Amino acid sequence: MDDRSSALSFATLEARIKSMPDGPAAILNTPRPLYWLNIFGSVAIVVGLLPFLLVQFLTPQWWMVRLAQVGVWSAGVLYAPGILRALVVMAREFWHWRIKLVEQSDHDLAQFRALRSWLQTFPRAELEEHRNFARLAHDRLGSKLVLLMGGIERVGILPVLVAVFFLLREVDGLGVESLADVPLWQGVLAPFLVITWWIGVMAVRMRLTHELYAVVLTDALACGDEAPEASSI
Repeated sequence: MDDRSSALSFATLEARIKSMPDGPAAILNTPRPLYWLNIFGSVAIVVGLLPFLLVQFLTPQWWMVRLAQVGVWSAGVLYAPGILRALVVMAREFWHWRIKLVEQSDHDLAQFRALRSWLQTFPRAELEEHRNFARLAHDRLGSKLVLLMGGIERVGILPVLVAVFFLLREVDGLGVESLADVPLWQGVLAPFLVITWWIGVMAVRMRLTHELYAVVLTDALACGDEAPEASSI
């Protein structure tokens, strides 16, 4: 059965990649329920930081204190299951890292060969066109990301923790008086830093996707060049 369409597209390439089994590394994938808990945890962080921004423009009220408390505690509760699972899984994986690495490498090589063979059924011109576009999109997105945030997208969760630290170190018991004592620059910067970090995370995921497309397409083109030479020997 011919499992390809008449023309190559990024949609078909993405569908093909997503259909590939993850192999032993699948245990590292975040389960769907925990994925959504992490999303809601990030939202809770933003909600918990909002009162520190609102207090700069409104009279401190007890509802602001409650909102900050709910946001902080909700974020902790929502993130906790994912963090605990990650610690257990990573500890187990690191303990048997050599065996896991060998198993995953064998699996990935077999899947990579299958993907290469599938890509080589398409005309070379289509592979080159999609490879060049993926490279261009990767570079352009990187330029925009640097213009917006510099290198902040490379430091992971750190900006969120810094933002929370900057605010909570100024707070004494999360009361109305302590909210009023938060400096204006911290109240404005902290929520903005969390939101900017989230934009950076999504942009990095987009760049990695374009990079993956370029890598597999380049590999298919390179192996296509080597095939005639091997057959002529």
